[in-house]
Amino acid sequence: MPVPISREALAVNGPLMTLRTAVILTLGSITAATTAILTLLAGGSGAQAVLAAGVAFGGAVPALHRLIAAESPEADRG
Repeated sequence: MPVPISREALAVNGPLMTLRTAVILTLGSITAATTAILTLLAGGSGAQAVLAAGVAFGGAVPALHRLIAAESPEADRG
């Protein structure tokens, strides 16, 4: 049975990951899955699909990290 987390503990430790991190990893996973499926449909083996997915994930995550800004300077200008 899961142990409930108190608001005080969450305020002290913070969340496990930010929304930005979750979005970046989700989009990277979608990219990897799509690459694996396309590799299999193109006639590649399972091992080739896994390797292609790993390369796609490894390339997508840093690109998305740079593309999705951590903090927008225009947001403070109100």
